[in-house]
Amino acid sequence: MRTSTRRGYRDIVADDIELMPLMNLFVAMIPMLLISAVFLNVTVIDMKAPPEAADAGADQKDNIALAITIKDDYYVVEGRGVEKRVITRANADAQEQLADALAGVVAEHPDNQDIMIISEQDTQYGDIVAVMDISRDSGLPAVSLLGAN
Repeated sequence: MRTSTRRGYRDIVADDIELMPLMNLFVAMIPMLLISAVFLNVTVIDMKAPPEAADAGADQKDNIALAITIKDDYYVVEGRGVEKRVITRANADAQEQLADALAGVVAEHPDNQDIMIISEQDTQYGDIVAVMDISRDSGLPAVSLLGAN
């Protein structure tokens, strides 16, 4: 005759939960997190919203609607009263050419500080930030970001 020796759930589970290893982990981790927080740099990229249609009518004469379109192979610099320039991104000095083009626009229109960066959906974040930095260095601090359809 076979007798079944089944253990109950209460027999399998230990009576005491070991909290000491978890407390040791917290004792080691909290000072490390507090020390490393000093070295974290938080940076902010100042941007503004593109002008609304109602607001655009008020200063239509002053605004040249300067825009840089970031495509896979090239940059396009265009605006009202600005000669359209296409800069191939494959060139080694593409960013320098873009900076020169923006500096020329700033020289022609010194009162304009607005620029729109139009990017495609799959544009890399680093490319967008690089164009923002170039535009700020060229004298166009008011950057707004738009997505291409």
